[in-house]
Amino acid sequence: MSTEHDEQGPPPASAAPQAAIAGEHVMDLLPEDGGLLRPVPGGGPANIAVACARLGTPTMLLSRFGADAFAERLRARMAAEAVDLSRCPTGLGSSALAVATLAADGSARYDFWLEDAPDWSWSRRELAGALPESVRVLHLGSIAALRPPGDAELLELARRERERRTVTFDPNVRMAALPGREHARGRVEDFCRVSHLVKASDDDLAELYPDTPAEAAAQRLLELGPRAVVVTRGGEGAFALSPEGRAEVAAPPVRVHDTIGAGDTFMAALVSGCAAAGGVPASAAALEALLSSAAAGAALNCTRPGADPPTAGELAAFGEAR
Repeated sequence: MSTEHDEQGPPPASAAPQAAIAGEHVMDLLPEDGGLLRPVPGGGPANIAVACARLGTPTMLLSRFGADAFAERLRARMAAEAVDLSRCPTGLGSSALAVATLAADGSARYDFWLEDAPDWSWSRRELAGALPESVRVLHLGSIAALRPPGDAELLELARRERERRTVTFDPNVRMAALPGREHARGRVEDFCRVSHLVKASDDDLAELYPDTPAEAAAQRLLELGPRAVVVTRGGEGAFALSPEGRAEVAAPPVRVHDTIGAGDTFMAALVSGCAAAGGVPASAAALEALLSSAAAGAALNCTRPGADPPTAGELAAFGEAR
């Protein structure tokens, strides 16, 4: 993963956080020639925190680290991106692992080793402290938001904070790591009731609502209360539904290396956009502009191995070149 940044790279570590990202980090084991596996720090929420920081949004991570050597690498990744780790305790156990299998089109399937990881054991005491007043967006999602026992505590955090700041949610459904479809669907709907913006992939919606077209499933989620529901469709682009109307953007054409971290990069652009705007865009036109920026960021990430989101400068240069 690249760690070089231009002048519009991550903010200084002392910058007051504008986004707080809650959830897990995972050590991804990526396939290499000869059947070898290369460990690369990942995890949906951790990827989102890195991507937000690279886009210039001061970011803090709400997570839990294990006590093994992988945890040291996971912490070092965050520190290199100036992500605030002041709310990240170290617990007993080993870091979560995910073995990635890449398809011919660059998409990834994951097999998880999670049982000894501390990421799912949030306590009410750990989450009880007030977030800094500077935080404009609280983002939650992925396995940590859907896997017991910690999912209930993260839901309570979102419910408590929604009156103070914008709450965003991305289910990033990994059914193999969850108790089952009924639990996952119920928990996703719980989070939709307390979130202002929800992003889901078409694959997420197919897992949750296997007999329902993506747009109808998105409408179902919108009716639970978010101001907008965004659906990503890989190479087919993305669309958003809101009470103000529907917005849609195409995916920029790029040469895809793999899709690892693309959805996380897209979500980070939404978080950063909401932080900059002070909330979810109010019009379909503004929502379309945000989707366009997010799609460009995801496309750039796809041109590089693994989760390697662009900086603000790289994203601006990509837009000018188009």
